[in-house]
Formats: sequence, structure tokens, C-alpha cells
Amino acid sequence: MNDRLQEVLDTARRAAWHLRKGGPKQAAAFFKKRRRRGWRPELLFHEREGQRQFARWKWPVANPRRPLKVGIIADPFTLASFRYEWQQVELAPRDWAEQLDGLDLVFVESAWNGNGGAWQYHITGTSAPRSAVVALLEGARERGIPTVFWNKEDPTHFEDFLDTAGLCDWVFTTDVECVPAYRERLGHDRVGVLPFAVPDRVTNPVRVSREHQPLGIAFAGTWFAHKYPERRKQMKLLFDAAIVAQTPENHFDIYSRFLGQDDKYQFPEPYASHVVGSLDYDRMLSAYRSYKVFLNVNTVTSSPTMMARRVLELVACGTPVVSTPAPSLSQFLGDGIVQVSEPAEAEAAVRELVADAFARVRLVHRGQRELWKAHTYSHRVDTVLDALGIDHEPTRLPTVSAIVSTKRPHQLDHVLEQVARQRDVDLELLVATHDFDAPDLVDRARALGLERVTVVPMGPEAFLGDCLNALVERASGEVCAKIDDDDWYGSDYLADLLRAMRFSDAHVVGKHCRFVHLAAHDLTVLVQEMNEHRYTDFVAGPTLTARRDVLQRIPFLSVNRGEDSTFLKRAIEDGVRIYAADRFNFVQERSGRPEDHTWTQEDEVFLSSAANSSSGSLATPWA
Repeated sequence: MNDRLQEVLDTARRAAWHLRKGGPKQAAAFFKKRRRRGWRPELLFHEREGQRQFARWKWPVANPRRPLKVGIIADPFTLASFRYEWQQVELAPRDWAEQLDGLDLVFVESAWNGNGGAWQYHITGTSAPRSAVVALLEGARERGIPTVFWNKEDPTHFEDFLDTAGLCDWVFTTDVECVPAYRERLGHDRVGVLPFAVPDRVTNPVRVSREHQPLGIAFAGTWFAHKYPERRKQMKLLFDAAIVAQTPENHFDIYSRFLGQDDKYQFPEPYASHVVGSLDYDRMLSAYRSYKVFLNVNTVTSSPTMMARRVLELVACGTPVVSTPAPSLSQFLGDGIVQVSEPAEAEAAVRELVADAFARVRLVHRGQRELWKAHTYSHRVDTVLDALGIDHEPTRLPTVSAIVSTKRPHQLDHVLEQVARQRDVDLELLVATHDFDAPDLVDRARALGLERVTVVPMGPEAFLGDCLNALVERASGEVCAKIDDDDWYGSDYLADLLRAMRFSDAHVVGKHCRFVHLAAHDLTVLVQEMNEHRYTDFVAGPTLTARRDVLQRIPFLSVNRGEDSTFLKRAIEDGVRIYAADRFNFVQERSGRPEDHTWTQEDEVFLSSAANSSSGSLATPWA
């Protein structure tokens, strides 16, 4: 079932429930709310006269994360990637002397046409390095400005850029296997590894179109008829599998980088008939998000650190990749990418991913977690600054305070288990014991490895909102995460949400699409499948995770029900950005007893919007 039909059916079921429960007035209010949320999102592409036209991706405003001023010579992809990390000055051959003023660093890439062609033939070529490059780097050294060279073309173009690399204080390479050669040829050990990464403010899973991944299978790149025979062999393996696996609704499309140019770069039949065009990078970012599967081949097949940057960008955007094997792919993406070596294996992998939306989102979520951990351009800047000895604040997740308010002493062990299993976070726990005492709670928490625990006793007269506010005021974390006492939280739950807060630049994150366990039916259902990885006005209360300063500015109301939904409404009015993240590593428990919950929705509401269901409580929520 495609996304558009799923949305129509989901809306119809929910509208029917509102009509049955509240009559025409409630149904009208439901449709009004739907319209306010927006039924007409941006389109990633449109079809016109048989031609598909992708929209140019809308780049977010570059607000650099660091107070660092860097002079740079680079190709467009690198310029675009680093501009979110530092204040960037694009150096010019004639103006560099004035541009050096106030710089902290000069960064030169193995650029063929650096800075829009201004440095073409200056960095590589028969006359390179040209005098402007030599003078620039000497001028930087005279002013005490460190210089860095990054060869992103290793190992293939090691020799082409070696002379320019030797003019810089530090040399970085995408291929760790080139490090010994650089040290030998340059005569020093100021050589490091700087692999490709993702610009997480640009390549991320945020969805702007209601119709998610409507197209089938794609490949983007170049056919080399005159070299790289192993690469052509890989292409044949994957392309033949894609041709067999495609369906009338999910075609195999090829985007040729050099379409219509030299014959040696043109795809032969039977692949030429699948070539549908050529895309610049801005349109390719929209194409990334439009396909269910992308294919990848490797020019460099042995390096543990070198790969096509497109692979990382695709996974970051939420698109599964089927690739021929390379050690770098496992190193960077773990099991978040499918690697195949045989025709039957390739065909089966493509078929499964085209047919199974759940398999797609789980696969890329695992890969994204690896990227957000260590392979963003923020991490790459850390590497450079550490090597140069420049003082800086390293990339990290914000500290987090898990806040729990409970009236049920018998649920405390459950709470401690959920919080204690969290990993990759700097965490403290605060518990409001509402109308009961728990004198041994701190000791019980420490037995599970939780060292920073605060217990806040609250009297019977306190409202739930008051309890939460008391916890926020005592919290020290940069972020506060609301934890309910009966729900299930996987070990990566908090770290995943904090990473989503970073790439979405949101003030509040949580889950709208989520698993719900309906105890009365012994059923786990996935609800709100369309509301995943989107900016929103709603996240489920047990997943509400917000910057502490926002919660201090907009405290919870003194109520026992609806404290989270009223907070979200007031936050939206205050201009707070809210992001609904992934579905994984959380299960909302619905006991079947109304007295167990502060929210009143009936099981039928969840059943009406459920996209998938499975018997039992913990069937498939973990990733």
C-alpha cells in the first residue's frame, strides 16, 4: 500500500471514530485540525509531459556551530558541508592577502575547480602548485595561521595533489592506507585521516513531503568504459538485479553524471534505456529522499576508510543502500547497509527493500545511529582542531535529566530498569514520589549503576504539572526527558532523541509515530506511521524531551491531565520548534485500566490508526 492511500485510509478511520463519538461537530474539529497541520506539504518532484522534474533542495540557513573563522579552497560539496561548522571565507587568488586577516585556519582541499573555478589548475595540473597558492600558504605561515590540506581523492589521485599537500602544515587523507606514503614522501608525521562524513543539517531524515519514497530503485554516477573494469563488473551485478526486481510501480532509474558528453562515459544497453537524466547536487538531494532503494558500487574496494560520500548522505537522508562489499561500509555504517556479492543475493535484497517499508526504516535507522555518533562534519572538525592543538569544545550530546513523576511505588523498579539501560548519554535521574516515600530508592538505583539520582517527595495536594515543574527546577541537564512509569524505553532511546534534536535543530523532540501495547488485546500496534521524522505540533507525552530552558520558560500547568499537550500548544505559540523523531526503542503501555493513565483515549483510537500489529508486547520496536 502506498503512502498516499495509507494516509487517506488512516484519515477516514479517524474521522469515522470522531463522528461516532462526538457527532458532526467533533468530526469538523478533527478536519480543521488536520488542515491546520498542513495537508499540502512540499513536493520533491513533479511529472510534466512524461519528464520528472526534481525540486532544488532548500538549504537551511548556515548558522555556524563554532566561533571559528576559516579560509577555504574547496569544491562545492565540501564548501556546502563545512559552512554549518565554521565561519567560512572563500579565498580568492587575487584577494587572499586581505582575506587572511582574522583567520584561525586555512583549509585547502584537493579541488579541481576550487571556489567556483577560481582556483582551477592552481592546485593540480602541469603548472601546479601555482604562485598564488604558494604565496597564500606562505602568507598564512608568516602570520601564524595553521594550514591544512585534505586529499579527498586518495588513493587514485595521490600523486596529482602531493606537491600542493607538501606546502601545508598538516595533511589529511580520506584513505588511511595512504598515511605511510605521505609520511615517507613529505618527510614528517603531521599526517592524519579525515574520511568523508555527512552535513547533518542538510542530509538528515527530516521529511518535507507527505508522500515518502514514492519512487523505486536508483543509481547515480558514471560509467567508465575505458577504466575501472572491476567497477563495471559491480555495476552489472547490481543493475541486472535491479532490472529483474523492478515492478511497474517501482522502476529502476539511472542518473548519469556525464549524460550527453564523451562516449566513454555513456551507459551501454541494456542500461542506457534506464537512464532518465542528470541531476545537479541540489536536485540530487531531493532525489535521495524520493527512492526506496539506491545502488552503490565502489571504485576503491580495499580501504577501511575511503568510500563514496553519496553512500553516507543517502543513509543519513533515510534511503536504504544496496552495495557491493567494501570494508569501509561496515566500518562506518555497521549493519545499516546491505552488501551483496552474488546476483541472487542482490536481487533478493532489492526486492525486499522495495516491498517492505518497515525493513527500510529499520535498516537506515541503524546506519544513521552510526553516522550521528562519529561521522558528521562536526566530528571531522574535531579531528582537525585536535591535530592542530587548537582549543575547542568537542562535539557531544547535551547532558540530559530523566524526570519521572509517579504515584505508584510498585512501578519504581520498572522505572529504574528503563533509565539504567540507557547508553551513550550523560544522564541523571530525578523522581517525584507523589504521596509516598521511597527511602531506599537511591540505593536501588545505584545497584543498577545509576549514580546521580535525586528523589523529590511531593504531597497529595500537588498536581502532576507541579511535580514535573519541581523536577525541572532541580535538574542540571541541558535537556529534560519526561519518562512515564509504565512504558518501555530501549537502550538507545535517549541518545537517539538527543541526536534528532541536534540534526533537526528543534527545541522539543519526541515520538508521534510509535508502538503501543494494548494489554487488553495482547497486541502491539504501530500508530501514526505517517508522522515520523517531521516537524509537528504533537509528540506523545511519555516521550516529551525538551531543552531545560524551554521548560523553565514555559512551565507545565497545575493540572493532572493534559499537562503535556497544553505545554506543546503553548510552546508552538511561543515559536518553539517541535520534531517528531523515529518510531524505535519505545513502547507505550496501555493496560486496559483507565485509572492507570492520565490520558483518556480508548484502545479503539489506537486500533483505528494502526498501520501494523503483532501479538505480544515487545515484538518489533527495537532497532
